[in-house]
Amino acid sequence: MNLSGKACIVTGGSRGLGRGVVVALAKAGANVLVVDIDGEPVVESGLPEGRLRHLNADVTRDEDRTRIVEICKSAFGRIDMLVNNAGIGQQTIRADYATNPLHPWDVPAQNLAEFFAVHSIAPLRLAAEVIPTMRAQGRGRILTVVTDFAVMMRPSFTAYGGAKAASEAYTAGLAVDLKDSGVTVNAITPGGMVDTRLVPDRPGMKRQDLLQPGVMGPAVVWFASDEADGITAKRIDAKLWDQTLPGKQNAERVCKPIGWGPLGV
Repeated sequence: MNLSGKACIVTGGSRGLGRGVVVALAKAGANVLVVDIDGEPVVESGLPEGRLRHLNADVTRDEDRTRIVEICKSAFGRIDMLVNNAGIGQQTIRADYATNPLHPWDVPAQNLAEFFAVHSIAPLRLAAEVIPTMRAQGRGRILTVVTDFAVMMRPSFTAYGGAKAASEAYTAGLAVDLKDSGVTVNAITPGGMVDTRLVPDRPGMKRQDLLQPGVMGPAVVWFASDEADGITAKRIDAKLWDQTLPGKQNAERVCKPIGWGPLGV
């Protein structure tokens, strides 16, 4: 898959899932603006110089979201894809949450607001910042990282799961409003727990059994390509992506309508 000349923004791009997406896009030829609040630059052997640009920014701040878009356009001349990946984990509320579950009433209002600011409001407002450029181009991709429905419904995950559920609802509405604009809007989930710092150790868990941070890369690369034109309002399960299959056949396998779930949501 050749993404030469395309420009992508990846938030939370310095570590974990985001870093895996950044490396996959860059190896496919895309120019990538790597956005993180405090992350170190991504260093990967074999990438041409200048393929990556790095920016420390807070996606919850209006002025930073505007700056992200301005810098991408200045550096690369266009914006072809936005990957909303930035996130925070429940250890920011209480370090031992994995072994001492957080009841919904245990989450302070300030923490709850922060989770919705990062996971729900920031993706929607950053999408609003890139949409004018994408519509003027007649093409664009907005891809937001969501979570499994089991996590959304888990009682001890009210802050994280609730904010991710809101983000998916926003993403669904955005896809409808941008239908036939050339700008596609989809949600992607890794499909399970990933070996990143957001997943703490817990009794009985073996980190080697977790998904690896690069799990979303192949699917994201294909959805950034011209082959994915017109595919919108979908929820993508990245762990099911089979690189031995043609892209459209893969998409049929791994995509459901956005909002689809075991409870019929």
